Amino acid sequence: MKFIRFLLLVIFSALAFYLYAGKGRIVFVETDVDLKSDGSAVVAYTVQWQVTQGEFHGFYFSGNDRLHIEAFSDNCYAVDGKNKEYKLDISKVNEDMYDIVLANGQGIASGIITYVFYFATNFAEAGYVNTTTSNDGKALVYFNWSPVQWDEAEDQEHYTLRILLPDTTTTVFKNIREKVYADSIIMTEPWVNEKYKIDFQKGPNNRLLALFHKENPGNRFTMQVQFYMPAVWFLTEELNQYVSNDLTETTDNYDSTYNTDTDFAELKQLDSKKLLKGVVALFVVFIIIFIFKQRSLMKARKGLDEISWENLDWTPPQLELSTFQKKGKICSELTPLEVAFYLGIPIKNIVSAMLKAFINEGYFKVLRDSPLKVEKIKEPDMTQLNEYDKKLFAALSDDGEFSQDELEGLMNYAVQNIREKAWDCDVEATKEYYKNAMRDWAKDKNAQNPQEKIPEDAETPYMWYNWYRFRMPYFTNQNYDNNPYDMAPNIPINTDHIIISHIETDLPLNLNVCHNACHNACHSACHSACHSACHSACHSACHSACVSGGSH
Repeated sequence: MKFIRFLLLVIFSALAFYLYAGKGRIVFVETDVDLKSDGSAVVAYTVQWQVTQGEFHGFYFSGNDRLHIEAFSDNCYAVDGKNKEYKLDISKVNEDMYDIVLANGQGIASGIITYVFYFATNFAEAGYVNTTTSNDGKALVYFNWSPVQWDEAEDQEHYTLRILLPDTTTTVFKNIREKVYADSIIMTEPWVNEKYKIDFQKGPNNRLLALFHKENPGNRFTMQVQFYMPAVWFLTEELNQYVSNDLTETTDNYDSTYNTDTDFAELKQLDSKKLLKGVVALFVVFIIIFIFKQRSLMKARKGLDEISWENLDWTPPQLELSTFQKKGKICSELTPLEVAFYLGIPIKNIVSAMLKAFINEGYFKVLRDSPLKVEKIKEPDMTQLNEYDKKLFAALSDDGEFSQDELEGLMNYAVQNIREKAWDCDVEATKEYYKNAMRDWAKDKNAQNPQEKIPEDAETPYMWYNWYRFRMPYFTNQNYDNNPYDMAPNIPINTDHIIISHIETDLPLNLNVCHNACHNACHSACHSACHSACHSACHSACHSACVSGGSH
């Protein structure tokens, strides 16, 4: 009975956490696509939420199908109703699911909050954009895609999709919309015309902007559009290197029923085995509810077959850190471990090198190669260890094995520190600075010991490792390791690393400017006054200044 009481306590504690977890309803969703002539693109989401319960933190972003996310922008953020801005933390849950939350554990308990995030991708590679031919032989490029579908959106006011196209020739005309329609420059499928309000406008850098708008779309609305453009706008050779995918409409089944009504008085009449089975069943039911309802899990249904992405090696972020880079400015404050991330050395190699340094010094010995397990032999002077070596030593000291959380914590800690130190530095200049430092170190070592000459080329595979190890006072073994990365295949990292980097785009993504000007002050009035009169002209007057992307 003690076990049953304990299990019941766990269930009710978890249930209480669920009941007070943050919840919200979606107010509006806007998606922007900066489509380039080679099929590459930047996709931005802007989603405004009304908090309805508890402290609201984040959500799961899922269902991108073939659209592979290459990198998230380092400028993703959120803005609440009081114009307070928050940074976002983005972590990968599985192959097609990302957990996006307010950074540093922040949350809001009431009001509205608008999330903005965007990422680099390639529509041609995914098969959403490619070449085709009309019945009269005209060379065309098709666009067939839907942004993600959202849950908890029963009262969603609108869903808007804006696509910034490569063309700059059409926007020279005074009435762009009439020009597009009169000359059939862009041809849409009939069902698209029936489903949406459509407009064509002059976008940033004089590029043609296609806009599709749906009011009151309802929960889990599929915002799919399909249209055709002149092939001359695109680098067709770049598009044709990808295999065209058949676009077949598919629908996921989200119907789930949960039965949590349980009369605990009746449970007293059951024998202990039946009671235990009932409690376990109730616990399983709660877990199902918690997983599917604790946060707003949204799904995309884009009319494409699902595919499995192969796990890639976990590589460090491409640290093109900011739009505020100052040419020639060097960040000289990085630690040796941060330099490894900065130079693009794979995380598995970094961890292998760190562990080999401890093993060569006699702090650990290997008990098993695969899966990797080590045993602590002795403990170093912890006051001498740098912050990263402390984390690695602590991770292995308890059970001799790495966990995913421990490795991700090490990586995220490094990335956070690098961004704080090097946010406005010249990336290439900083890389060259540390390569030169390694070359100078190698020359000095060779001068001291000519008989054991080491390569002075900073591009050699193990230069960083030797430079790192010989700079640490607690690594006194002077023997060179010929293969410090040999343990990399056994480092238990089996998910892709999320690359966070600066992403160039023509999309104006400063939400603060337009959030106050349009969405708060005159959003409903603008739609009422302008949409009915001139077919989405309010987007030209107001929303053209506030294209951005977020999700929560």
